[in-house]
Amino acid sequence: MTVTLKDLSKASGVSVGTVSRALNDKSEVSAETAKRIRQLAQELGYVPNRAGRALSAQKNLNTVGILLPSINGPFFEDIKQGIKEAENEFKDLGLEVILREVEGWDVDEHLNTINELKDHGCKSLALCTVDDPRIRECINELDKINIPVLLINNNVQNCKNVCFVGPDYRRSGEIAAALLYKSRSYMPLKILIVVGLKSHHGHDARVKGFISELERRKCDFEVVDIVEGMDNDITTQQVTMEALRNHKDVNCIYMASGSGVSGLGAAIIADSLDKFFVIACDEIYTTRELVKSDIIDFVICQEPRTQGYQAIKLLHEYLSKPRNGRIDDYIVGNIIKLKNHFD
Repeated sequence: MTVTLKDLSKASGVSVGTVSRALNDKSEVSAETAKRIRQLAQELGYVPNRAGRALSAQKNLNTVGILLPSINGPFFEDIKQGIKEAENEFKDLGLEVILREVEGWDVDEHLNTINELKDHGCKSLALCTVDDPRIRECINELDKINIPVLLINNNVQNCKNVCFVGPDYRRSGEIAAALLYKSRSYMPLKILIVVGLKSHHGHDARVKGFISELERRKCDFEVVDIVEGMDNDITTQQVTMEALRNHKDVNCIYMASGSGVSGLGAAIIADSLDKFFVIACDEIYTTRELVKSDIIDFVICQEPRTQGYQAIKLLHEYLSKPRNGRIDDYIVGNIIKLKNHFD
């Protein structure tokens, strides 16, 4: 009698997915559980039928198209790593991933790339894209022709997507405000806020959460300016330096975007006469180095690798077990890191 994953699931008391991940050495399963499952598999005589799975995969290929604005965007490297891990895990079960990368948030370029993925025959799409009426309309049209769309990292409001995978941006802003309050509430706060794009839903939500939390705590604060770095290092440096020249009383900086952080660091270093309390978002190499150099005090991270993995996993499961309507959003945690994490 052939032993199946379902048999191992019953014998071990865990889900079929957990059994599969344990047998494929995935880190999501604890070492103790994985060891117990592998022992049961050996005792019961489980033999993976990869040839059969590959044949089934060829007949039922789930092609997931992905759009990421990741060219010259180091933050997305970890998201791509998570996507690759999911692709490797599920390719024997009929998953194919097609990744298209663009630079920045140009709506026309995003629409052209989405249409390219659709014309390629993708059965579903995972999009990190712009919260724009034309994108919203495009996603609704894809829903009408039964191409489910999952939104990854940045939400698009009021559209027919099946799921959002990403951070709670507003909560991230609230956490930044709480850190600032705990660290500097003894003094009047003159705050410069730097965003990537004011039209970016996530950046806007961070700013709103940040200001709302400072108000709730009855801080003595003033946001002297909100500048837009266009997710670009050079632009971020230029607008930050200009804001610091125009507002000599700035003593705190909140950067509500992960992109452009090199430009922020360069602007702060250029203004060497002043010391700012700085909170930034998203862990990339440059951010870590700026924290280690005491230029940034805290960074609030958002588990990008998990976002990439879960986006593909959820879409694969959605296609494998046809269903209608939305599934639960997958919200990653906000993780606070400071210099001690990187020394």
